[in-house]
Amino acid sequence: MTRSSAAVSAVLLLTIAGDPGVTAQTGGSRPAYSSSATAILVDVVVRDRKGRPMIDLSAAEFEIAEDGVAQKLDSFTRLHHGGGIGVGVAWKTAQKSVAIMPTASSDRPAGTAAENTSEEATTAIVFDHLSSESLSLAQRATLDYVPKSGDSGVRVGVFSTDAGARVLQRYTTDRTLVRKAIQQLVPFGTSVEDQKTERIDDLINRRRELLGEAAATTTLVPSGNAAAISQNTSALGEREMELRQVQTELNMLRSFDDFDRTYKGYDTSLGLLAVVRSLAEYPGRKTIVLFSEGLPASPVLSAKLDRIIDAANGANVTTYVIDANGLRAKSALTNTKKELDTFVEERLGQLASGTNRTEQPLAMGFERVEDTLKLDSRTGLARLAEWTGGFLVEDSNNLASAFRRIDEDNQFHYLLTYSPKNSVLDGKFRAIQVKVRRPGAQVFARKGYRAVASPRGIDAGSYEIPALAMLDRTPLPNAFRVYAAGFTFPDPARPGLTPVIVHVGTDALRFAIDQQRATYSAQAAVVVRIRDGRGRAVETLSQQYVLSGDAKDLEAAKKGEILFYREPDLQSGVYTMETIVFDAIGQQGSARVATLNISKPDASGIDMSSLVLVRRGEDVSNAPSEGAAPLYVGHTLLYPNLGEPIRKSTATELPFYFTLYGSTRGVTARAQLLRNGEAVAEAPVPLAESSGPRLQHVGRIPIDALPLGTYELRIRVTDGTHDVSRTAFFTLQQ
Repeated sequence: MTRSSAAVSAVLLLTIAGDPGVTAQTGGSRPAYSSSATAILVDVVVRDRKGRPMIDLSAAEFEIAEDGVAQKLDSFTRLHHGGGIGVGVAWKTAQKSVAIMPTASSDRPAGTAAENTSEEATTAIVFDHLSSESLSLAQRATLDYVPKSGDSGVRVGVFSTDAGARVLQRYTTDRTLVRKAIQQLVPFGTSVEDQKTERIDDLINRRRELLGEAAATTTLVPSGNAAAISQNTSALGEREMELRQVQTELNMLRSFDDFDRTYKGYDTSLGLLAVVRSLAEYPGRKTIVLFSEGLPASPVLSAKLDRIIDAANGANVTTYVIDANGLRAKSALTNTKKELDTFVEERLGQLASGTNRTEQPLAMGFERVEDTLKLDSRTGLARLAEWTGGFLVEDSNNLASAFRRIDEDNQFHYLLTYSPKNSVLDGKFRAIQVKVRRPGAQVFARKGYRAVASPRGIDAGSYEIPALAMLDRTPLPNAFRVYAAGFTFPDPARPGLTPVIVHVGTDALRFAIDQQRATYSAQAAVVVRIRDGRGRAVETLSQQYVLSGDAKDLEAAKKGEILFYREPDLQSGVYTMETIVFDAIGQQGSARVATLNISKPDASGIDMSSLVLVRRGEDVSNAPSEGAAPLYVGHTLLYPNLGEPIRKSTATELPFYFTLYGSTRGVTARAQLLRNGEAVAEAPVPLAESSGPRLQHVGRIPIDALPLGTYELRIRVTDGTHDVSRTAFFTLQQ
């Protein structure tokens, strides 16, 4: 036995349980896919100058382009459906579709083309945070259009977004159930909203009065009149005190209003995404009819709106939006004008007095005006409708014509398909332009799609899309160092518990510097895709990281780390874990692939978690309850080593950790250290006594006497009948 092997054996004999406090190491080409199997489907509605459907167009009259490049039309289909939301309205044609393939049968008369039964349409009616007046008119208009009884081939579902996505009625052809769901709707926080608005108006008016009184107090009191001076000073003090109280309450109400608006925006975005997912499961024409009073368009929520549009286009869902503000006498720009007037008034007051009486930055007032303007129906609502091939209805209390037009779109439209000439799946947005060679033709179609390898854009956030596209590259990108690993902890309560961890240093990212604002920024996305043995994606875990700060702190920002952690619960089987870290500014990334083996739980004997090499430990005062988190030992959180090289210059020991499950009485364990497949040291691992169903063990091995290189640590556990072992690899560097 060599000297270094003896040293290792000696310390393995002294392995200490339950001591995680020792820190092991201190921190200091685009894809080229063939598009031969990829068909882009575009659902198109065409109307003439008077808004009437054009139902006699041929394939030769259509032109389609992607990013300005003309595309070859692969197929052309006219679709007729029998009924709409309202039974017996609009089209009376038979349920059929006539498919015409211009490449194979362009010389065949349209009437002799093959005929196939078409899939029926599916419509989701969504009510979004409507006030009492708007909801009442929306209900009345919808109920007037939906018949009181009868069935139709069109499936209709009713949803509300007041708490995520609330299903009021699942998709059904029974119009009686649809009407009942619509009648059950209640307004969203109406009395509170009205009271808050009235209170803000009252406070603004009172502040205006107090400022006017202060400006009017210009009479000088004679210096000898002490009583007058005292009375005037007292009045000034009371007025100033009331003014501060008014401004404080106004600031509180405005802050709550900003928070409430953001909360509603999250509710709406989550609800709409859920509705899109539900529609994606159905064949045929898919439609959303959304009643809304406005979609907030802050930077975060604007990105979520982009995600909704991407998801709808990916699922071929058309969105029709009815601006509920248009159902009321009050103009949609009234609030914008009020905020603008208030902003100007506050700014003039600041200039006149030389003080900031609002006690808020000037930019906040301007942001309120901008945010209110973005709630106008011509921004978020119009973008959602137009970019998914629908239209916006505004400034109207008469919705009969709108519903009739939606029914016409559902009952007669065209389907075009083409194979894109640009076959690069880079996750970027591809603009689609459809034109018709006939005077006066108005074309309604989705504006584009994301070039991704699979149709899972329904679930993908906008930051995920380029990362997933890069993950599908061959060869995989490797622009910077990334460490990723998955561990198994077969707890009896969660036998498929699989902690997934990704570690990357912020120095790998490209930072953008804003010279005018003297700030830095960086953006990264971590995406982990887990595939089963058949190659199907069963889990996709992701997180976006946005780093920003003062430019003077840039060097410190580059010394940080991003640590991604998730706990998926997987069924037993063998999985492939694909990890990508995408640098959004640098437009580069690094990918890692690993295998996960999730074994079936064995209730008859002992079971063992993965063998985890510990990078460092951290004491946490508010640690979760015992057994709730796999990487906690008491109040100590363990940070695993994910393959990072261990430097002997900064660490003399390597902690390791594992958990045993089942009956641990009489269980023994041995540790073996191997290099190049040959054992260099072996020793028993003393285990603590445990009467419970779980035994955690933390030990340490010395590394200061080991030569540089790669090693395998193997832990074998037995109860005399059952054996189980786990291994972990590590690399020593100077």
